[in-house]
Amino acid sequence: MKDENIDTIIGDDISFRGTLTFKDTLKIKGQFKGSISSPGRLIIDETGDVEADIEIGSLVVLGSLRGNVDAKEKVELRKPGKLVGDIKTPGLEVETGSRLLGNCIM
Repeated sequence: MKDENIDTIIGDDISFRGTLTFKDTLKIKGQFKGSISSPGRLIIDETGDVEADIEIGSLVVLGSLRGNVDAKEKVELRKPGKLVGDIKTPGLEVETGSRLLGNCIM
C-alpha cells in the first residue's frame, strides 16, 4: 500500500500509548496501545502492533490488532493481518491469509 495519500505515519521505531484522534488518514507501522477515534481512515501496516478499541470511518489491517472495532464504512483484513476482537461494520472484506478471531455484526 503506497504512502502517497496518507497524511500521517507512526513509524516502526515508535511505541505510543494513549488516546489518538485524527481527521483524515493515519498509518501505524509501530506499536500503539490505548484508544483510537476518527471519522477518517486507519491503516495498520504489516509491522504495526495495535492494542486498542477503535471507532473509525474505515480500517485496513495488515498487521496485528487486538481490540474491538466500530467502523462506520468498512473493515478490510489483508494478508497477513490478524484481528482479535469484535467488529461492528456495514462492510467487511477478509482476504485469504488474514485471520479474524472474534464476532462480527453487520
